[in-house]
Amino acid sequence: MPTYEYECRDCNKKFSLILSITEHGKTSVSCPKCKSKKIKQSISLFTTKTSRKS
Repeated sequence: MPTYEYECRDCNKKFSLILSITEHGKTSVSCPKCKSKKIKQSISLFTTKTSRKS
């Protein structure tokens, strides 16, 4: 499942959530620290894990 990075615009706390693509479209995200709904999604790194050696 993808990991989404967010930043609260009220308290500036950065946090991540693991959500399915379906949940991401339907879920209303709030800050875990101050419970604000003023959230900005941040750009996150993309990584993959394979069973083969590079």
